[in-house]
Amino acid sequence: MVKNNNFDTLLVHAGEAPDPQSGAVAPILVRSKTFAQAEFGGDPAYQYSRGRNPTRDKLEEKLAALEGSHPGAMASVFASGIAATAAFFLALSPGDHVLCCQEIYGGTFRFLDQFARRFGITFDFVDFGDEETIRRNIKPNTKYLFVETPTNPSLHIIDLALVDRISKSTGIPYTVDATFSPPCTTQAFDYGAETIIHSLSKYIAGHNDIIGGAVITKNKNLYAKLMFAQRTLGAILSPDECYRVLQEVKTLSLRWNRVSESALIVAQFLEQQPAIKKVFYPGLVSHPSHAIAAAQMKNGFGGVVSFELNENKFDNLKKFVDTVRANSPIVYAESLASPETIIAYPALMSHKSLPRDVRLSLGISDSFFRLSLGFEDSQDIIAGLKAGLAAI
Repeated sequence: MVKNNNFDTLLVHAGEAPDPQSGAVAPILVRSKTFAQAEFGGDPAYQYSRGRNPTRDKLEEKLAALEGSHPGAMASVFASGIAATAAFFLALSPGDHVLCCQEIYGGTFRFLDQFARRFGITFDFVDFGDEETIRRNIKPNTKYLFVETPTNPSLHIIDLALVDRISKSTGIPYTVDATFSPPCTTQAFDYGAETIIHSLSKYIAGHNDIIGGAVITKNKNLYAKLMFAQRTLGAILSPDECYRVLQEVKTLSLRWNRVSESALIVAQFLEQQPAIKKVFYPGLVSHPSHAIAAAQMKNGFGGVVSFELNENKFDNLKKFVDTVRANSPIVYAESLASPETIIAYPALMSHKSLPRDVRLSLGISDSFFRLSLGFEDSQDIIAGLKAGLAAI
């Protein structure tokens, strides 16, 4: 690994070096499922790819380096973001409690509510904007504080300095799902986090062509459990997808800067439209946590802009989406952080698993949309949104 600590240099070189045998500059892709062992009774590093694989090792080394110069940071990658999250929670024991921020990704809620609960892992959701509320809900068996920032899809900002203060005073470590704040904008270890989770499918890879997840931690005991989960559960990231992430992450800063610029332009446009009830984007001065976001996030605020229409009749919502699609390159689909601009409807997509009353309590109404800006010209995106709004 290179010793240069400048982030953009690490994006290109961390975990990689020209192949000593061939001189190849691109990382070597090792697809082999099994490895010849030099001697009977030995214990070589590479035996079977479910355990370790050279290409996966390179990606894990790079991801650990990208989260900052923190001694002992270790990464483990999994077949999806939710697989990484599940491996983290399955490292807990029956009877353990986790205190979560009020809004979390719908897939995480589904895992906790319908899976982890059956294994005796308990959890509560509270407002992490209020220190007294957080402290009041900590229990004797609370093992972790668990937050997302920005949250999906409402883009609430969690003040990591506040969480760190509570973590230090209580001795309870905290974990950040940083999918919406990749290390080019926020390095949560700098704010005292013990563990960081990413859906690699989003900003880290950013090309709409892989599904993967990662857990990066400074906790050696947790890391050992995560590596055991890789071997035992088998939810590993394939060498081919590891290779793609290794190549695609190199442009993370370039992509982040581009979509952050476009998202701010589009958010400012939407904020001026009478058909829009509310716009959610931490880069807007009107965002209630803009000051925290500005201090905590570097080089922009990401490509996701959420908004709520005044209209909530299903037929008119459909007309809005159909008109947007017909008049712009915007794609109606799930997910985010792709070269293509994507409009999503969380009520029927990412947060469909939430009970309706819970979803509404989080502000994810039936007229709520999430827009993920891609690499297109922002004016072409605005043109489609303008047509869609005019249609309703």
